[in-house]
Amino acid sequence: MTLKYSDCIITDARPKPADVEKLYSAQLRWNKSTLEFSHILNVNGDRIKDFFHVDCTWLWGGSSEGPIDENHAHDFGEVIGFVGSSREDPHNLNGEIRLMIDDQEIRLTKSCLIFVPPGVMHGPVLNMRIDKPVFFVTIALTGRYSRQSIPVNGPEQPRKESFSIVYDTKTRFTVAATDKNAPPPIPRDPSLRSTRLLHLEDDIAQGSFYVDFVWIWEGNGGAPAPEHAHDWVELIAMVGGDREHPYDLGGTMSIVLGDETHYMTRSSLVCVPRGLKHCPWKFIGIKKPTLVFTAGPSAMYSGSHKKD
Repeated sequence: MTLKYSDCIITDARPKPADVEKLYSAQLRWNKSTLEFSHILNVNGDRIKDFFHVDCTWLWGGSSEGPIDENHAHDFGEVIGFVGSSREDPHNLNGEIRLMIDDQEIRLTKSCLIFVPPGVMHGPVLNMRIDKPVFFVTIALTGRYSRQSIPVNGPEQPRKESFSIVYDTKTRFTVAATDKNAPPPIPRDPSLRSTRLLHLEDDIAQGSFYVDFVWIWEGNGGAPAPEHAHDWVELIAMVGGDREHPYDLGGTMSIVLGDETHYMTRSSLVCVPRGLKHCPWKFIGIKKPTLVFTAGPSAMYSGSHKKD
């Protein structure tokens, strides 16, 4: 039986735009790249009405000897993420990525979220060396991804704010300690092994939006949020980390959407409509590493469960 909100869950990736795919393929050949990767999941306003752009790729290993992509800008804000997969030290990329942002060469060796404001030129990736798998994601506040090869502001316009790089998380749910009306957090199952990794909001990087990453290594548990709704659409994502079976979550995850409970064993993007009550979000019998992340076009995380 097909449930009412089944169409909100995406479990595959549609091809990138032909011009972008052609550019990447040509540059990988020219630079004698040995990079192995899998395009896993994506969504935008064409796939789900009124949703924003998200694109997910596993970089399994290898290297490139020269530039990939081209220098460009957008008229929307974008978050670029690189996430390490080592259970012993997931903050370590176990490799090196060098790229250009706002005419600066950036060297990355740690997991990070890069917020690129509208109008800031970025790209190309100058070269990369991937020794252990790295998760690569772009999240942009637009229903249809587009780019310009000249500054969005034009040469005579005022300079936009520059980019921000976030390498860590921050203490969340501090409001619960001071707000007597806040609901109690969901008790943590002691069998759950996880690492909170990266977090982004406007109070961390001005002008940015909400993004949060957690590794689930094994066990049982759930996200620390009761049933709630937002006045903005939200992404709830879960991605398997097994190179041989990247769509296998190594267990089951469930989430309540409206009055329906959906169960997932495949890597998935859950695209929650504005105003729809959702959660609990549970992790059941996870036996292999799974990366989970959430994002939304809100400067700061907010929801009905955080209101008086």
